[in-house]
Amino acid sequence: MNHSSMSGYPLHKAALVGLWGFAAALAGGCASMHGDRTSPQVPSPQAALQQTASRYGVCATAAIIRHRQLHSVDVAPGCTYTSLLTQDSIFEAASLSKPVFAYAVLKLVQTGKMDLDAPVLQYLPEGYLHQAQPYRETSKTERVTDPRLRDITVRMALNHTSGLPNWADGALIFEQPPGEKWQYSGEGYVLLQRAVEAVTGENLNTFMHRQVFQPLGMKNSAFVRESRLEAQIIAGATNDGVVVRPFPFKTPVAAFSLYTSAGDYGLFLATLLNDERTLKQITDSPVPVNPKLNLNWGLGWGLERREDETVIWHWGNNPGYRAFAMASSIHGDGFVIFTNSDAGLALAKPFADAVLPQHPHKLFRFHLLREGLSSLLCETFDFCV
Repeated sequence: MNHSSMSGYPLHKAALVGLWGFAAALAGGCASMHGDRTSPQVPSPQAALQQTASRYGVCATAAIIRHRQLHSVDVAPGCTYTSLLTQDSIFEAASLSKPVFAYAVLKLVQTGKMDLDAPVLQYLPEGYLHQAQPYRETSKTERVTDPRLRDITVRMALNHTSGLPNWADGALIFEQPPGEKWQYSGEGYVLLQRAVEAVTGENLNTFMHRQVFQPLGMKNSAFVRESRLEAQIIAGATNDGVVVRPFPFKTPVAAFSLYTSAGDYGLFLATLLNDERTLKQITDSPVPVNPKLNLNWGLGWGLERREDETVIWHWGNNPGYRAFAMASSIHGDGFVIFTNSDAGLALAKPFADAVLPQHPHKLFRFHLLREGLSSLLCETFDFCV
């Protein structure tokens, strides 16, 4: 769900100054971290996965893509709170749900059933009923009457320029005008989900099975916690290894409710990397996010832009689960990694350096990929080491 617990936290100036001083004190240590990034001693992807999983006490599975083909699925049983880890283990994909949903939307666009630059409300003639907590079957719904809703296009929902917040606990309130600038928004994806369901006449889970999972052979995937998958689902845990109480998603949510395995997501990545038309749609009209880090956003994916290539990437963050996916649109190499721990995102950069070592990846300095104090320093002071 990618909640940033520290985002927007009201700190006094004195506290911020203190944090800045603490950050400066860390600079020497951070410089050594930068040295590691350029070290020629890069382990193999499998070794990097095993080493970091053991170091952080995390169980993980990862799929590697080579030359646009699913190359391998690896397992790293680094945690002590489950003994069920296999290549077919299923995790909450969290926001890695968004690229899969975006792919399905682009297929509707390619067949003329939707238009990227059409208002989303064109497909919702009766208006939009906002659900404050879409993962709860009993959550309150409220009709949105703000006239700016008419200005949100399918493209804006996909590239996070809808102007809507990430999540609204109550009434849906715009945080900026639609189309003005990038701001990560799960609410925009739920709005688009309702339009897709109206166009297809299907529940999202049914639609995704027909449009994506069945054609691609993704047998271990669903947008709700289906009983047939129950035995394969791995429990999530806190940083300290305390198993979190599962929240079984019974209502599909395009933004975060995907259950899947590394092998299944690897099949999706390989299919996408072989789909030139869809890749072009994803990457053609990027929205600037952080010029210092060469970060932009496309349709469903973050984009790390370089002169010679574009790397697509996304992360996932649900309670007890972290996930990360990345792929080179030019070389056709990439990976996805799923973990069952709040500490799991620490595995992403070492694995990325091993699988895609051509360039250092600045995107890991992006504040949304940081947690706790590191996230706060990065977002507040642009101190993103």
